Amino acid sequence: MEACMNEAYSINFRLSNGNTHVGVSGEFNRDTASEIIAFLNQTYVGTGNVFIDTAKIQNIVQSGADYFKSAFSSCHVPSKCLYFKGELGKNLGPDGSRLIILKTKEKKHQCCGNCKNCKCNKEHEGENNG
Repeated sequence: MEACMNEAYSINFRLSNGNTHVGVSGEFNRDTASEIIAFLNQTYVGTGNVFIDTAKIQNIVQSGADYFKSAFSSCHVPSKCLYFKGELGKNLGPDGSRLIILKTKEKKHQCCGNCKNCKCNKEHEGENNG
């Protein structure tokens, strides 16, 4: 696992099952884009997919996103093998890349038996009366 950091951003790279996983935190700017592309050009061997997790990106600088989209064409990774995980990927992905949006799990109500105006409270009352 490798990491690149500066004041504005940090990038973590790891390889797993033949795929490259990239985690970006902080600001996505031109330097961030350049670091990712340089790493991919050095390490991609023509197989596997690249997953870029956008969950911890706090800010996207438009010039950084534009640079990534245009500079990615010189990268050794086919765009069909590039996946962005998270909503922000739609702002970063070059043509042909893919977007993965994970569904968030809804919190299930855990009843304590004291809920006012709640369907579960009526169920508990029925249990207590019977």
